[in-house]
Amino acid sequence: MRFDSPPPVADPAPRRQAACVESSVASQSPRLRLPDQSVDGASSYQDRLPARTLCPANLWSQSASRTQTFRRELETGQTLDYQPRSGVPSKKNARDRLIAYCSPRPDWAIGYLDEVWWSRFALPQAHAWQDEEDPLRLIEQQWQKDDPDPKALACYGVLWHRDDPCIPLREQMWLRFVDGRPVSAITTQFLDWCCVRLKERQVPVLLLVWDNASWHLSRAVRTWIGQHNRQVKQERKGVRILPCFLPTKSPWLNPIEPKWVHGKRAIIEPAQLLTAQEVAERVCGYFGCEHEAHLSIPDQAA
Repeated sequence: MRFDSPPPVADPAPRRQAACVESSVASQSPRLRLPDQSVDGASSYQDRLPARTLCPANLWSQSASRTQTFRRELETGQTLDYQPRSGVPSKKNARDRLIAYCSPRPDWAIGYLDEVWWSRFALPQAHAWQDEEDPLRLIEQQWQKDDPDPKALACYGVLWHRDDPCIPLREQMWLRFVDGRPVSAITTQFLDWCCVRLKERQVPVLLLVWDNASWHLSRAVRTWIGQHNRQVKQERKGVRILPCFLPTKSPWLNPIEPKWVHGKRAIIEPAQLLTAQEVAERVCGYFGCEHEAHLSIPDQAA
């Protein structure tokens, strides 16, 4: 005997829900129902957008002109990249004008002044030819507590400029070592010593080129130079000082800087610690000047 199962009957619940939704939507007021809207804003809302909101017609021409302008600026910069920048034109041009003004006068003096520290322990960067069997090695020395000499010596120096400014002769140097560090009182002593020696050579004017160190710009140094120049003008004898300051952070404008580098490489001792006296004598011997007494501040002034 076989029993046939009755045909499946669909669940009427989804149909009832859909009918309820349709009846609720149909019963809503036309004011609450949103009308059909187009998703293309250019066709439906073009008249509602503010003026010039869309892409202007000359956008590509403006972009092309700006690109050409940037390209011209880049080409100009690349064409002039080998020339020095215009970061320090005023003071550098003032220095060059003063040197060109003083050079034709043979009785005037042009000096580049600077200070440097000569260390007994620091080793400069140097290159030298050496033998493979006996190589040259720099041995770093250690400071001992019983060492009476200072670790480094401060020194004032002035490099003299002669002949034509285009092909100058800058070989002669004057040096004075310092007991301590460079300060305004020591600077005035060095300037007075230079003026005394220049007076013996009958030099009326000294063009002094130096940097913006604090012991150069101090009120004491400026006051001393002013009083010195007034005294020279009243007595009509002596050496007048004409200071010329270099731009800030521009040591390459002072030709005495390479002299210090070569001097430190020349006086180096590979495997021996030099005393302060030996360092001073080697420095003076390298630059061809006399070893004068060290400058110092009197105890009362200090």
